[in-house]
Parts: sequence; C-alpha cells; structure tokens
Amino acid sequence: MKHLLSIPKVLGIVLASLFITSVTATAQQRAYAYNTSRISNEKPNDGAAPSIQLVQPAKDSLLFRLRVDNPSNEKLVLFIKDRNNNTLHREVLPATQLYIARYNLQSLEDGDYTFEIRNNKNKVAEKAIAIGTKTQVNRIVTNIE
Repeated sequence: MKHLLSIPKVLGIVLASLFITSVTATAQQRAYAYNTSRISNEKPNDGAAPSIQLVQPAKDSLLFRLRVDNPSNEKLVLFIKDRNNNTLHREVLPATQLYIARYNLQSLEDGDYTFEIRNNKNKVAEKAIAIGTKTQVNRIVTNIE
C-alpha cells in the first residue's frame, strides 16, 4: 500500500518538472521570436581614413556644410585655421560614422582658411577655401546734347 501512495507523488513531481521545463522552453522561444536582426561580428573598418566634404549651398553667402565620414568611429578634432596656421575654431567631434554640421564664416576677413581633421596628433583630412570680395565698377556712358 505504501508503494501505491508514493506512485502518485512521484508521478506528480515528474509531471510538475515536465510542465515547468516546457513553460521555460516556450518562454525562451518566444523571447527571440521577434528578433529579426542578425548578429554581426563586423568591427569598424580601422584601415579606412576619415574623409571630409565641404559644401557651400548658396554661392552668395558664407554658410558652409561640413560632412565628416568616420568609418572607424574614432575620436576626431576639427580645426578651422587661417593662412598663418592660427586656430580660429577647435571642436571635438563625436565618435560616430557620420557627422554633419553647418558653419557661418561671414565674420571672417578675406583670406585663405583650412578645415583640418585630426586624430590625436595626426592630420587625417583637410579642405582649404579662399574668401575674397570682388568689387565691380559699372561705368555708364550717356549722350549729352
């Protein structure tokens, strides 16, 4: 009789353990069911150097758009320098693959300027621009009688 009473206990324990593991297994499958992104073991491209693009959207203004492509996500510093290598502006750029910013150079005098990108002490990219003022004289001839 003791064996008959212990069988339901053992059977109950076995059924409970099967039920708990099936719930756990189902929860694991559901947790990853909606994750459609693939795991990538790619690392940032350390061999590619950062590049910059400097665009003047409106030719009659001194507003510039700077685009910095940084494939290796390294910390970069932007310098705007004049012809004598004086630093007019220094900015630490975020370590992202793409950085876009606008710069207003209307307060600068005529001259040559350089946008320089550095990582640590090394210059990795630069763009030079020249700001100049053109004065135009219009002479008009009229007939006097």
